[in-house]
Amino acid sequence: MKTMNVFKALALAVITLVNLLNTQAMAQNNFITNEEVKNNLVVSRTIYKQDGNYLHNHMRYEFTYDEQNRLISKTASKWDGTVDKWIPYFQMTYRYEANEVIMSYARWSESQETFSKDKKETVYELNENNIPVACHQVTGIPALIAERR
Repeated sequence: MKTMNVFKALALAVITLVNLLNTQAMAQNNFITNEEVKNNLVVSRTIYKQDGNYLHNHMRYEFTYDEQNRLISKTASKWDGTVDKWIPYFQMTYRYEANEVIMSYARWSESQETFSKDKKETVYELNENNIPVACHQVTGIPALIAERR
């Protein structure tokens, strides 16, 4: 009797999990992506939300690269339908130094009209094959300078 109840509970859990995963997969199907490519590099990506036969602006990402085709910034914007324009959301910047990559993340501050809110930095140490082997997070640029001394 106990074995039968455990089996029923396990079967119910599996069915619930499958339904949940199916729902998430269907939700992802409601988005359409359009990429703009220049010189074999993606310079922008716009994500549209599909509603029946209509597409609505959702998110936009813009990418910039250095002369070695390395990503140096990724800027995200969200669509605001009430004012019909893209609103900045966050920006990630990348600095490449000897054996490390420094990634900065900053949220958009409406009051200051700049990417400064919640600024964080992460340093990725690279091995001789340019593969990250360690990372540590530093909050704010003064903390990063102090840590390196």
